[in-house]
Amino acid sequence: MVEQARYLSDEWFGLNLRAASGWPEQPGVDCSVNYEVAGAPDGKVRYHAVIRDGRLVEMAAGKLADADVSIIYKYADARAEISAGQHPDLAYMSGQMKLEGDYARWVFGLRPLLDSAEYDAFRSTLAESTEF
Repeated sequence: MVEQARYLSDEWFGLNLRAASGWPEQPGVDCSVNYEVAGAPDGKVRYHAVIRDGRLVEMAAGKLADADVSIIYKYADARAEISAGQHPDLAYMSGQMKLEGDYARWVFGLRPLLDSAEYDAFRSTLAESTEF
């Protein structure tokens, strides 16, 4: 049976960490990200993630004071991306995801991770394990 977690819950943050546990180390692939999801069932939700050397080392509710990048979604767009297992580039290129801050760190610096087979598997796991 596939583990299930409600989107944007503490359990879902933990699911992300477990699903990313197999990502290989990639020195220099680093980014700290604040996420904001507007229009969620419980209102606006803010959470953060820290990627260090290509590994997801932290994901939890709340904002980081000094994040490299902020990513802003409408709930419907974030839900569509996750439930379909889409690559985040599609959301960015279609205007469903807004980036603020160090744009190059996200778009180019994370490329070795975002284009990896491990990240593809991660997106698939989230698609089948996230409850909305």
